[in-house]
Amino acid sequence: MTLEQAIQDALSRSELPLKAGDIAKLVKPAVGKSATPKAVAAVLETLSAAGELNRIAAGTRSKPQSLFTPHTPESAAAAILKHGVHSAKKEQQAVKLKAKLPVGLQPLFEAALSQLVAAGAAYVLPEGKRLVYARKPQPSELLSAVQRRALQKILQTANSVRTQPASWDELIAWLDAEPPAPPVEFVIVPEAAELRAWYDLDRIRSSTMMIPIPQTFARYQAWATERGGVADSQVFRILIETLYNHGQLLLEPCERPQDLPEHERALLVPMSLGPPGYSWCWIS
Repeated sequence: MTLEQAIQDALSRSELPLKAGDIAKLVKPAVGKSATPKAVAAVLETLSAAGELNRIAAGTRSKPQSLFTPHTPESAAAAILKHGVHSAKKEQQAVKLKAKLPVGLQPLFEAALSQLVAAGAAYVLPEGKRLVYARKPQPSELLSAVQRRALQKILQTANSVRTQPASWDELIAWLDAEPPAPPVEFVIVPEAAELRAWYDLDRIRSSTMMIPIPQTFARYQAWATERGGVADSQVFRILIETLYNHGQLLLEPCERPQDLPEHERALLVPMSLGPPGYSWCWIS
C-alpha cells in the first residue's frame, strides 16, 4: 500500500476531519517509515489541490491549523457537532458548541444542528441560553437545585394533610410520566424554497410585509400532512433562525412573549438583540 492510498483509506474511515499529525500516526502501521510528517504533509497538499480532500481551517489566528477530510464540509460540521454533544456529560449552550467548531465550519453550525435535530441525534431547548442535549430530557431533569428544594417543601406541606403521603420518587415519576408513545411518524423537513412559497401565498392576503411565524408554521403542518408525515416545531424554528442569521430574512420582535400560548412561544426565534422574533419577511 502506498502512502497516498493509506492516507485516503484512513480518512475515508473517519467521520471527523483530522490533523496531519494524527493522520501520520494512523497510517504509520501500514506504510512504516515512509509516513514521515513531511511526506504526509506533501501528500495531503497534493490531494487537496486535486480536490480529493477538503481542507478545513482550524486553530487560531496566531496558530492556524488545517484539518483534512474527503467528506463535505456540511457532513464534517455535523459529525464534529454530534461528537461534541454526545461525548459531553451534560447539556451545552449552543453558542459554546459553535465556538468549539473549527473556524472554517462555524458558518455551518445552524445547518448542522438542524440536521442533527431532524435525525433525532440532538435536542434543543430554545428558551434562555438554547441548551443542546444529546436526547430529549425528562421533565424532572430540567429542575434546578433551587426548584427541587422548593418542590420538596411543597410536597412536605401537602403530605401533612394527605391520608397516604406521597414520596419524592412518586412525585418525580408523575412529572416524567407520559402516555404511551403514538406510532412513529416521519418528520417532513422543509427547505428555503418551501418557506418562500408559503410566504408568497400569505403575503398576497396580508396588508403588511411581515407574516406571523405561527401562520407560516400552519402552512408547514398542512404541507407535511399532505406528504404523509408530520411537522416539527424545532426543525421549522431552526430553519427560520438559520435564514435570519444568513441575512436572508428579517424578523420583527414579540414585545410580550409571555402573553402567547405555549405552542406559539415554542416557535419564537432568538434575535441578536432584544425580544425573540414573532413575524418575518423575505429580504428581496
